[in-house]
Amino acid sequence: MQQKIDNGIIFVKASKEEEAVIKTWRMMKKDKDKGYWYGEITRPLLENLQRNGGLIPPAKAILKEMLTVQAAVDAERLKPDKEIKPRYKYPVKAKLFTHQTRAANMALMVFGILPPDGRKE
Repeated sequence: MQQKIDNGIIFVKASKEEEAVIKTWRMMKKDKDKGYWYGEITRPLLENLQRNGGLIPPAKAILKEMLTVQAAVDAERLKPDKEIKPRYKYPVKAKLFTHQTRAANMALMVFGILPPDGRKE
């Protein structure tokens, strides 16, 4: 299976057997003229491609980063309320409730504004 990544899209050239599997996912579209499949890079798509033929190194790096962020968000979600601290100076006048601070921290990690490793920037 040949793969290429360009601007957040993964392109895959697959055999007939691999195409049958890719069709079942309903995550990719086929360019019939050029003979390849393409789809927006998402964690489920990369995981499916990894299970069914492997990934090229840039795609593996993207998947690893996505899994790292997800693990950090899950860790933040499961922290006890007493351990929740703002990881950023949020531009609000009122003091945020714990659930608001937790949600803001998780959102900034998901959108790539804060690093998932727990350090402040």
